[in-house]
This record gives sequence, structure tokens and C-alpha cells, in this order.
Amino acid sequence: MSIKADGHKWASKESQEVRNEEYARKATEIATVEFSGATELRLKDFFFKVLSGSAQGILIGVLPSAVMKYIIQYSGLGATDFGANLSAILTLFTSLIPFLIGMAVALQFKMKSLDVGVVAVATAVASGSIKWATAPAGFTNPVTGLKSIAPANVYIASGAGDVINAMIVAAIAVLVTWLVSRYLKGFGSVAIILSPIIVGGGVGLIGKYIAPYVGLVTTEIGDLVATFTKLAPIPMSILIAMAFAIIIITPVSTVGIALAISLSGIGSGAAAMGVVATTIVLLINSWRVNKPGVTIAIALGAMKGMMPSVFAKPVTMLPFLLTAAISGIPVALFNIQGTPVTAGFGYIGLVSPIQSMVKDPSVPASVMNHFINPIVALIAWLIVPIIAGFIAQFVFSKLLKLYSPMDFQQDL
Repeated sequence: MSIKADGHKWASKESQEVRNEEYARKATEIATVEFSGATELRLKDFFFKVLSGSAQGILIGVLPSAVMKYIIQYSGLGATDFGANLSAILTLFTSLIPFLIGMAVALQFKMKSLDVGVVAVATAVASGSIKWATAPAGFTNPVTGLKSIAPANVYIASGAGDVINAMIVAAIAVLVTWLVSRYLKGFGSVAIILSPIIVGGGVGLIGKYIAPYVGLVTTEIGDLVATFTKLAPIPMSILIAMAFAIIIITPVSTVGIALAISLSGIGSGAAAMGVVATTIVLLINSWRVNKPGVTIAIALGAMKGMMPSVFAKPVTMLPFLLTAAISGIPVALFNIQGTPVTAGFGYIGLVSPIQSMVKDPSVPASVMNHFINPIVALIAWLIVPIIAGFIAQFVFSKLLKLYSPMDFQQDL
């Protein structure tokens, strides 16, 4: 940190005082403001932080298992103890998505460690990814093989739970933490006892009680999308692909949206194709004006890193939309399907293309009931989007001259 005080040397007492004032001012500017009851909560800022934290938590939970799933399966690692244990650990990330959402949301608000843990646990217990029941005396523990002497709670981790409910509970937990800090001085010296009990337990119970009702709403939304997709597969595939082509270039998580509304079947395939469309357009422009590392990063999934360039000139979104619209048609024609987890990935880890071809015993027929062959996959996932991308490039860049590849110049 370089500090000058009006060009004076630090020889005199006055100049030393000026120096100290400068240091104090700089320290105040860079100091982290910790969350408390004095923190001003604005609705827009509050919503954005909850949304941003939720997106981070979802990606942390989904990416490891999704990317490594087929690598472990087809490399032969799955048949070894090492591979089986690694797969189990990475799968656990998925069940901990609600916990990760709570943690990431709390960190967005710059909470202290106690409050981060409390918000994370309250969010986790309320979202259904971890369920529990009382096992009677004599119950055989499947891990240890021992029988319980007395009745005890048994916890089962399965799936990601209700992401929407997790977001709601995380928001409630943040608000309650703020109210406690503002009006009860954060429980004072007994915070480490009362905060987990009242905020963690209380908010967790509220979330558990509202979960069935929130689940009904999200299920209805997912069913509505599925119904429209069945009634009008081509128009719906186009619309979903176009929507996700734009979402992937915003702070909103495509994976989060798909999980929230349980987007599956053709809807999932169309969503993934929308992500692919944006990836193709960015690659077509990036390789001409950016360093190779930037283009490689985009290919690996860093589309959101291009937000500054895209938002600086919103007209650059038009090729995303046209490419997605064209690429969405084969999804309906070939009945390309996916799961809520794979809907927002696109080319990332080849998760979406592989899922559309390979039958997974863990995926029920109600979620996905059709699989395509490699030739169809090559046409739908690669050839059509690339052709569509160059068509969009010609129309909007060469013909209409609405933008140039230089508009996508950026460092990641």
C-alpha cells in the first residue's frame, strides 16, 4: 500500500499524523463489514445475495458428482474400493446442496462463523435432502451391523431436496439472524448456545413445516412445463432452449432453475441445448479475438465469465437466441431427454450429451424414458448447433452488422 501525504516526508510530527490518518482511512476502506443488526437490508440487495449464494451452493454440490460420474463409471474405477468411495463422497455433495446453499448465502451477507453454521444447518434440515425416522430397539445398523439397544433416530441422505425451499429457508434464517442481532444483541454471551437452538432449530422447523406446500408449487410448475412440452414439443423446446441460452449468461444458475422446477424429459434436453447454443456462439467469436486460454475456459463451461462483454452490448444476445431456437428443434424431433441435474450443463463434462444416450438405472422412467444413439447425438449436440451458430453469426454480424467479434474481447 503506497501512501503519500501532500508530498511531505515523514520527518515532522505533523506529517506523521497525516500519515497515520491516511493509514486509518485506508484500513477503514478495506476492512470487512461484518453482518449485524446495524446492517441495512435493502430488498433488491437482499434478494440478489440470496440468489447469488444459492447459485454458488448449487454449483458446488452438483458439479463434482455430475462431472466425475461417467469418468468413474467407464474408467473401471467404479469396480474398485477407491472409485466406490470417491463416488460416494462426491454423491454426498449432492445431498448437501441445501447445506451449501445456506452456507453460501450466509457468506454473501458476511456473517460470522457461528451464524454461517446456524443458517447452513437450518437450511439443510428443512429441505428434504436428509430425512430421518425413529428406528425401534433391535434395529440393525446397515453400516456397523450392530443392533440398537434403544430406539434411535436414523438419518438418510438422498437427492438434493427442494432447492426452492432451501432458498426460502436460507432467506428466513438470514432475516431472523438480523432481527436477533438488532433487537436482542445477538443473544450476547450465550449466543453459541441460543443461536443454534432458536435460529437453527426454530427456522429449521418452520422450513420443515412449509416444505410440503412449497414442494406442491414447484411440482405443479414442473408438471405444467412437462404438459406443455408434451402438447407442443417443438415450440416448447425452442422456448426453453432460448430461455436457458440467456440464463447461462446471467448470474442466475441454470442448474438451480432446472432443479427448482424439476425440469426433466424433453424440457431438460432443451434447456441443456440452450446452454450449448450460447457456448457455440461464444466460441465462434472468442477464438478470433481472445487468448486461447479464454476460449478454452468457455469450452469448459466459463460462459458466465463473459457477462461483462455481453451486458455491455445486449444486442450480442440475439445470436444466442437464434442458435438456441434452431438447436431446440432436434430436441423435439429426436426426443432428446435429460434429468433436472443435467438440464443446465450443456457441454460441461459432456454431462448432458452422455445422459441423453446412456440409460442410468438410478433415473426412473418417470423422469427419463428415451435414449438416443451416438449418431443422433452427434447430429443434435454438435453438428446442428455449430451450423446454427454460424448462421446466426452471418445474419447478425456479417449481414446486419449489429456486432463484431471484437465485442466479445475479454480476459477471464
